[in-house]
Amino acid sequence: KKKTENMPLSESDKAVCLEAFRLHESSPGVLSAEKLGEVMRCPGANPSEEEVKKFAAGKVNIKLEEFMAIMEQVKLHEDPSQQLSDAFSMFDVDGTGKIDSTEFRSVMGNLGERLDPADLEALMRLTEVNVDGKMTYAEIVAFCAQNK
Repeated sequence: KKKTENMPLSESDKAVCLEAFRLHESSPGVLSAEKLGEVMRCPGANPSEEEVKKFAAGKVNIKLEEFMAIMEQVKLHEDPSQQLSDAFSMFDVDGTGKIDSTEFRSVMGNLGERLDPADLEALMRLTEVNVDGKMTYAEIVAFCAQNK
């Protein structure tokens, strides 16, 4: 997982974090460390179990101030464009920013929510396919970001 620069929590993010903490606290201002991962995920963070253990640092309880400091260190909102680009990059074996158009068609046709063939064709027309049958996926990512 790529490390990204974290922005300070917005006021609304702080409020959501506080609400999540309050809903799960074992006593006022105290959270059982075993619930840390669950509470971190409520406002949108997605820490691994390893990260949760690191943040808990062997403690039994986490105080509100500690929890808020932890939340300042994690990313709460995933960038859907980055996720899509990361997904395409798995098929970009040479790291050129291009993927095989036949493979793209196959993968997109077999995703959890199948694309209508006409929609798939429209998506394929967003980028040129070169003589090697490769297409640049950044254009598709940009289109998807603009048309959420």
